[in-house]
This record gives sequence, structure tokens and C-alpha cells, in this order.
Amino acid sequence: MADVNTEGLEILMSTRSTKKFAAASAIAMVSVAGSANAEFLTGAAYYTSAVASSEFSSSYVIGNIFDNDMNTQWAISSYAQTNPQGRDVGWFSFTLDQAYSIDAIRLAPRFATGTVDGFDTVNIWVGTSSFGVDVTSASSTSSFLATNTSASWSRTGNFSGLQTFTPVAPIVGQYVLVQLINTSDNGTFRNLGLREFAFSANAVPAPGAIALLGLAGLAGRRRR
Repeated sequence: MADVNTEGLEILMSTRSTKKFAAASAIAMVSVAGSANAEFLTGAAYYTSAVASSEFSSSYVIGNIFDNDMNTQWAISSYAQTNPQGRDVGWFSFTLDQAYSIDAIRLAPRFATGTVDGFDTVNIWVGTSSFGVDVTSASSTSSFLATNTSASWSRTGNFSGLQTFTPVAPIVGQYVLVQLINTSDNGTFRNLGLREFAFSANAVPAPGAIALLGLAGLAGRRRR
């Protein structure tokens, strides 16, 4: 029986394994960057450093909108007329725990558009770096709007109950700024806000992880 070149066999197997690893990693990257495996993110662990233009009371804090509980709410202090941007505009900002590719937005208003505590328009800006906006300052938000007229996603219409909206294309980023605008609710006691807010998203691989996967692919090609 002829001798078997075990060293050559080991090299061949190693090369095949490296190629399989590189291919599997590439598939994983596509899965993460795409929308097939996207899940709604809920809970304060994902939505960090949340700040609102104002909060009606300690029972209506901004953190309530991320908890996947429709019974908790956030509301601006409009009736008391202490919201910096006035009675009909509410702002909040937060930072996601990492960069994501966002393919859907789920939100629920306090009450339907046109009724007390409702709103008509939502504008959302998503970025890979901080917008540097203090939502508790009217001058800061006004200054931002002067040069950032186009939001990453915007919608005007009827908001009623828990609804899911899909951007034309996934939005990639980590820093988020949101503006709500009321035009049709003229109730004296209006305090617009939300019951729920969440993103459907996939984590975006860090640049370092992408580089490592690229090196793995190169190693597979070199060891032929």
C-alpha cells in the first residue's frame, strides 16, 4: 500500500476549512446587514442616554416609551407651558447601544391624531455621530433645524394606536433625534407624547470585525 502524504492532506483540509469559515462569515455579514433577521429592540439597554424636551411629571418620563408596555407613557409639559419649544412640539434624543441598520419604526401616540394629546408629524434623524443637540433648549433645536431640514425619516398623517412604518431604505446609525409636531389638536389641556417607540434593526458589524473577516478570506486564498 502506498504511503499517504498526511502533511499535504492536512494542508488541503486546513485550506478547505478556512474557505468554509470565510464563506460562512460572509453569509453572516449579509444576514446582519440585511433585514431578514431584524428584531424589534425594546428596553432601556438599547436606548441609552434618553433625554426629552420636557416631561409632564415623574409618571411620564421618556424612558417609558422604550419598555414595550402600552400602559406607560411619555408626555411633554405643554399644559403647564414649560416645554421649551412651545405647546405643540416635542423633542427627544437617545443613543443606541451600538450602530444598527434600522428597517422599521414602531410607535404609538398617547392618543390619536386630531384628539387631545395627539400629534400630526414625526421627524427622525439618525446618524453615525452625535448631532450635538440639546433637546431641552429651544435655541439648540432651532439652530439644528436651520441647517438640517431633511430628516432621515419623516411622516405626516394619522397616528392611531400601535403602528409600524417602513423607511424606503434601511437607515444606518447610532445617534437618534426625534421631533413630534401637533397641528390639529387645539385642546386646552394638550400634552402630546408617545406610549411606545422601537426600532426593528440588525446590528452593524464593527469595522474591526469586517477587517478580520477580510483577513480570513485572504488566508484561505493564500494557502492553496
